[in-house]
Amino acid sequence: MAQRYSELTREAILRGAAATLRLDPAAGMAEIATAAGIGRATLYRYFATREELLSELARFSASESLRVLDEAGADSPHLPLPETLARAVRALLTTGRAYWALSPRHASLWPEEEQVGQWIQEFVARAQEAGSLRTDLPADQLGALLGTLIAGSLTYEPLVSLGVEDAASAIVTLFLTGAATSSEEAG
Repeated sequence: MAQRYSELTREAILRGAAATLRLDPAAGMAEIATAAGIGRATLYRYFATREELLSELARFSASESLRVLDEAGADSPHLPLPETLARAVRALLTTGRAYWALSPRHASLWPEEEQVGQWIQEFVARAQEAGSLRTDLPADQLGALLGTLIAGSLTYEPLVSLGVEDAASAIVTLFLTGAATSSEEAG
C-alpha cells in the first residue's frame, strides 16, 4: 500500500509540475509543491533538485505519450493511413500540451523517449512499405520530420495557439500532401 501511495504522490508531483511550468516556465519548487498539493519537504524527498524533477517530467511525458498512442488505437492495421496518422498526432499533441516542459539536456534519451521516436519511425516504415508514403527519404528521416512538426506545434507561436484538432489536421495534411501549392491554387 505504501508503494502505491508513493507512486500516486510521485505522479501528482509530475502532473502538478507540468501544469505549473506550462503557466510559468521559471516556477520554483515551492510553486510546484503547492500545485501538487504537498509540502516542499515531501517534494524534495521525491526530487532532490529542480533539474532532477524536469528530467523525470520528460520521462513521464514520454510514458504518457506511449500510453495514449496505445489507447488511441494508432497501431491498428485496419485504419486508413490518414486516420491512423490523425489519431497518433492528436494523442501526441494532447499529451505534449499537458506535459511539455523544457527539461535539462541529459546525455541520452530516456528509454520511453526513444520508444516514442521508434513508434513514429516504425509507423512511417509501414506506410512506406504499403506504398502510402514517399520512399525517397528513409523512414528515420521522414519520421523525424513528422516528429518535428508535432514538436513545433507544441513550442512555437502561432502554432501553440491552435487547438489540438486544428493543429492535428494541419500536421496530417502537411505531412501527407506537402506544402506545395495545388494546381487550383496556382492557376
